[in-house]
Amino acid sequence: MSEIYYDASQQWVLNFTLALMVLGLALDVKPKAFSQVLKSPKAPAIALLAQFLLLPMFTCLLTLVLDLPVGIELGMILVAACPGGALSNFITHLSGGNAALSISITAISSSLALFMLPINFVFWAGLNPETHSMLQSINVSGFDILLSLLMVLALPLILGFTMQHFLPKLSSVLHHVLKYLSVAALFVFIFVAIFRNQEAFFEHFWLLLLIVFIHNALALSLGYFSSSAAKLNLADKKAVTLEVGMQNSSLAIAIVFTQFGGEYGMALISAFWGTWHIVSGLVFAALSARYLRSKRFKE
Repeated sequence: MSEIYYDASQQWVLNFTLALMVLGLALDVKPKAFSQVLKSPKAPAIALLAQFLLLPMFTCLLTLVLDLPVGIELGMILVAACPGGALSNFITHLSGGNAALSISITAISSSLALFMLPINFVFWAGLNPETHSMLQSINVSGFDILLSLLMVLALPLILGFTMQHFLPKLSSVLHHVLKYLSVAALFVFIFVAIFRNQEAFFEHFWLLLLIVFIHNALALSLGYFSSSAAKLNLADKKAVTLEVGMQNSSLAIAIVFTQFGGEYGMALISAFWGTWHIVSGLVFAALSARYLRSKRFKE
């Protein structure tokens, strides 16, 4: 197998980019959004249930059914344990979904991830004998992951909420800048990382793409059927589907390189997921928009 090219400077760039994305998210979440969630908690509750319980559980079952390299299986569980990413808010808006709900769920799930991600990851990885053995051999603890999350998630969230309260005008301007800058920086980072590791990236391209396709389809399906079972309206259903289906794989990549030394399988599965879920999200948005147009035309 090829080795992953990575150095410490790349990790700092990725962590900084993630922090900017979380900060931009925090600057956009108004306090009234949380009060609205408390008044109508059904949709967020369904999204968080699917995201933090159903997806990791079904992912663990999937790794037990499929005969895959242990690094890939562990990477799948790590991605499933991550919260939704900021890109889901943009895709939800494109699909005609409830963007405000999407932003609120992302903020809540990112906050809960400080504790739920390490707990979920260690618990579900421990139920698979092979991933459990790998965790023990690397000697990674949930507490170490928690410390990483405090830097990448907690501090930017606290800073964003504080700035929004005391400096609302600056926060509004900064949000609009970070909204595009952080996403562009993330795309540049992913492109450079793939270019430097193109041999490793394309060595098992079709196998990894198939695995990520199945895993991502599982995530989107869990979001869709959970929201359908809860009888949410169409706009809320789109938001929940995309929140569950578009995990923060960039956060998974950061954890892989800070806690797992850039383990080959984990790094590749996280990178493939980060690329593919953008494609699947845009396809979902296009189909949703087309469905709405055809429905209005018939009416």
